[in-house]
Amino acid sequence: MDVERAVELALSLGAEYAEVRVERLLRTGVMGSEEVTVSTRSTGGFGIRVLANGSWGFVSVNSREDLEWAVKRAIKLARVGKSSVRLAEIKPIRDRVKSRMKVKPAEVPLEEKVEVVRGLLNELPEASRKVVKYSDFSGVKRLITSEGTEIEWELAGISFITYLTASSNGRSAELFSLTGSIERGFEAVEGMTEKILGELRGQMNCFLHGKRPELRDVPVLLSPRFAGMIAHEALGHLAEADELPNTPLADKLGERIAPEFVGLSDGNVPDGHGNDFYDDEGVPVRKVEILKDGIFNEPLVDRERAFQLGIEPNGHARAESYAFEPMVRMRNTYFEPGDWTFEELLEEIKLGYYLVSAGPGQTGLDSSFTVGILEGYVIRNGEITEPIFGATASGKALDALPGIGGLGKELDFENCYCGKGQVVRVSMGGPHVLFKKGIRVV
Repeated sequence: MDVERAVELALSLGAEYAEVRVERLLRTGVMGSEEVTVSTRSTGGFGIRVLANGSWGFVSVNSREDLEWAVKRAIKLARVGKSSVRLAEIKPIRDRVKSRMKVKPAEVPLEEKVEVVRGLLNELPEASRKVVKYSDFSGVKRLITSEGTEIEWELAGISFITYLTASSNGRSAELFSLTGSIERGFEAVEGMTEKILGELRGQMNCFLHGKRPELRDVPVLLSPRFAGMIAHEALGHLAEADELPNTPLADKLGERIAPEFVGLSDGNVPDGHGNDFYDDEGVPVRKVEILKDGIFNEPLVDRERAFQLGIEPNGHARAESYAFEPMVRMRNTYFEPGDWTFEELLEEIKLGYYLVSAGPGQTGLDSSFTVGILEGYVIRNGEITEPIFGATASGKALDALPGIGGLGKELDFENCYCGKGQVVRVSMGGPHVLFKKGIRVV
């Protein structure tokens, strides 16, 4: 059975709506540590989602021969539930989306990928353990719906995850760097490795020479990457419409929650790890101004939540792969830039901290966060001085927003991943952001 017939079958069995997502990918991994190992694998299959009796039914299979069974199973699952799901209307789209990569990973010999990993290992700072994980993928994805949408994507991506175990004077720490791209291909690998080396050298310097912080409630200047963590983890998740009812933002749509010069957005950005023309429901991706002039302006939605809230779909239904149902997810979340130079922001701080790189941490749907600081420095009289290490930054983002005193001019992003039951590629960033209060470093 082909996918078009699968959609027709779902309708004949009583589905109000049906879609099939098809995916075929070739994945390559190169891991370097004491030894270098290589792996390749092919993944793919079919994800069938139907809306019947006002409820969703979803089944994924790996073989085309199982499509008929999967459709019937999805219909049965939908009829078990009792709901009243309705979808915001969209125009059917027929399109093919090409990869923007110049040199796609599938075109690069495996030996060259291995040499990149070995070269990065050799250039990393000295550490008791070093691990470099390179991975790439290439392939196609299709979406076919009962409304007439048919979209085919050419997929490709590259990523690096690098870990260092640092040890000195009886203490140790795990340092790491993560980067990747779905728009820049192998032509950008040199820039990616330079970024990794810069981040890890900064973290290593703070580990070797940094001391625990002694200041308490003082101003904090966040790097674009650190600000992006706040934007994504402590604020962005609250604006995802499936999470929204359980957050402090539930009844604040249209209310001011930050100074009027503060904006928070999500959408496509240059080289964004979450970029796309369409989401996994076939909705065009558009920029969402979550905070506009300090006001909670618009949440991120899929078609179901868009109908519930009475707003236009904005392209934020995403699935990790064919094997998962689409759900509301961020793409590239960031504070909007302001008009301050980096030097002007520093001059505002007589005594405080400059936080560059965030480590592991915890966040909550009340906007609370506690995150490790892998690279940070004391600011004295507008000058960056001694490093700190072994510290955490904590607070409630909604309480800290009124304390924003300035936003830098330049945007920067970290390309990484987000887990919410499913793992998807995202970017998080912004300009340098000055918090005069609301973030505690201990």
